[in-house]
Amino acid sequence: MNKRLRIGLIIILVVVATSEFLLPSLVGKLVARGMTNATGSEEISAIVVKRPAVAMLLGGSFDRVFLHAVNARIDKITFAELDTALENIDLDMAALITRRTVVVKSVQDIDLTAVITQEELSRYLNQNVKGVRGAVVTINAGKVQVTSNFGLGPLASVAITLEGKIAGDGQKLKFVTERFLLNNTMVGNIGGSVLTEIPLVDLKKLPFGVGVRVVNMEDGKVTIFADNRTK
Repeated sequence: MNKRLRIGLIIILVVVATSEFLLPSLVGKLVARGMTNATGSEEISAIVVKRPAVAMLLGGSFDRVFLHAVNARIDKITFAELDTALENIDLDMAALITRRTVVVKSVQDIDLTAVITQEELSRYLNQNVKGVRGAVVTINAGKVQVTSNFGLGPLASVAITLEGKIAGDGQKLKFVTERFLLNNTMVGNIGGSVLTEIPLVDLKKLPFGVGVRVVNMEDGKVTIFADNRTK
């Protein structure tokens, strides 16, 4: 093997070895930036895995992508934390590089975990449910309680308490009222359908599709587990 050929092979090996270390970090930052645009989160990180790493750029294919976001706004709800694991995923690299946009061309498996605090639910109800004023949400022992004033007109309002749960409905999340109290007395739902089921968030707003599987209501927060699996 002549000297020139040896040098050429050494250069190729160095480039390949360097790409294995540098490309995952660089592409991970691009994916994080694209998800920042999709979620509005200013604190988001992405870990991308592919061997060989150069295949990320050549075909936009990844073995795994892990995302972690803080204060991610999806639809009208802000998740305190949002963690996603995607397996065997293909991204549109042109959209990612030129527009800083995450476009999922195909993905095999997705697992998502998201957390919503009771304070965020209070804010959402006050800003998005007609008639609700001064709502305070308390989550404890697997139950959700909402205390609020409910406007009956421009001048009149009544104190109400809603007790129920957060439930999944396909790709949507909603609050389902199980007990309706007026001045601590069980009554019919004076709010009608507006307060029977209150829509919270549509996960279709994410750049990848997942369905809600499990909802855990813990002290002060709701944890949502969603996925999309081929097996």
